[in-house]
Amino acid sequence: MEKMIALTRGVPPTQSFATEKLQACVQTALKDYPEKILQYAKAAGFPPLREWVAERYKVDAGRVIIGTGSLCVLDHVLRSFPMGSLTVAIEEPTYDRTVTQLKRAQAKLIPCPIKKDGLDFTPLKEALARGEKLDFFYVVSDFQNPTGSMMPLTKREELVRLAREHGFRIIEDLPYRQLRYSGEPIPSCWEMAPDITSLMTSFSKLIAPGLRVGLMILPEELVAQTLKIAEDTYINSSYVDQAIVYEFCKRGWLEEQLDDLRKLYGHRRNVMAEAMAEALTGLCEWTVPDGGFFIGAFVNKPIKMDELLKLGKENGLQLTDGRGFYMQGGDQFVRLPFCALEDDEIKEGIKRLAKVLREYPG
Repeated sequence: MEKMIALTRGVPPTQSFATEKLQACVQTALKDYPEKILQYAKAAGFPPLREWVAERYKVDAGRVIIGTGSLCVLDHVLRSFPMGSLTVAIEEPTYDRTVTQLKRAQAKLIPCPIKKDGLDFTPLKEALARGEKLDFFYVVSDFQNPTGSMMPLTKREELVRLAREHGFRIIEDLPYRQLRYSGEPIPSCWEMAPDITSLMTSFSKLIAPGLRVGLMILPEELVAQTLKIAEDTYINSSYVDQAIVYEFCKRGWLEEQLDDLRKLYGHRRNVMAEAMAEALTGLCEWTVPDGGFFIGAFVNKPIKMDELLKLGKENGLQLTDGRGFYMQGGDQFVRLPFCALEDDEIKEGIKRLAKVLREYPG
C-alpha cells in the first residue's frame, strides 16, 4: 500500500527546531527567573519579553499582551465585547480558526473576496453605504493563510483610508511576514497606520509551535478589558514558555533561526512550484508566493469537495477541505502547504493531485 501523503497541515517540520539552543534557554530561564516563571503572575505576559517586543515594534510595552498563541489573545479581545455586538469584515478565503472564533462571538461577518488584483472591498463599501457600523477588519496581509497571497500596496492603502474614514480598526495577523524568500517587502498596515491597527503575530512559525507564545499589540483603550478576560480565563499564560522565547531572542538566535528557515522553506516552495508547473498546468490556477507556508490552487473545472477528498484518499493523498476557509463555497479551492514535506513527498503529492483532478468525472 502506498504511503499516505498529507497535503494538509501548515506546520514547521521537526528539523526546523533549534533543539540545542532551546535546551540552553530552558536551563537559563529556570536558573535566572524561577520565582517569576514558576509562580502565578500577571495576565499580560512575562515582562522582559513584553519589553523586547515593544522595542522591536517601537511601542509602549503596556500595549503588548502575550498569551497562549495569538489566537488566544484575539479570543480575549472578542470576548471583552458583549456577545453578538461586533461586526467584522474578513477576507474570503481566510484563516478558518479565526472564522470559528468570530462565529463563537456571534459577530456579524462581512466577507470580501480575494481576486487576482487583490482584495475586493465592494461588500464592505456596500455595507458602509447602508449605514452599518464596522468594528474590525481582520486581514492576513502577508503570505495569507490559506492562499499564500500578498495584499498589494494599493489595497493596503485603500484599507487604511477606509478605516480612517469610517472609524473601524484593522486587525493585521502577520505570522508569516518574516518568512520571505524572494521579492521585496512592502509596508504593513501596522507600519502605515499603527494608531488604528492591532498587530497579531506569533513565535510558533519562527521558533516552535510547542512553545505556545503569541501576542497582540492593542490600542490602549482595549488593553484593560482584554486583560480582565485573560485573567478570568487562566490567570496567566505560561511564563516558562515565554522566558524560553525571551532568552532565545535576547541572545540573537531568532535572526539566525530566520536565516535557516528562509533557506529551508524557500527551497521547498521552489520544489512545489516546479512540481505544480509540470503537473497541474491547465488543471488549476495559482500564484507562487514570495514567502509563507502555502500555495493556494483554484481548480479549473467544477468539482465537489467531498468527492475530491474521497478520491484523494483512494490515491494516497490527504487534502484539506477548502470549504472551511469560506463562508460559502470553496469547493474548487485547494490549500497546498510545502513547509512540512520533504522534496520527494512534495513531488509525489502534486503528482497524485494531478491524477485525481484528471480522473475526476465531468
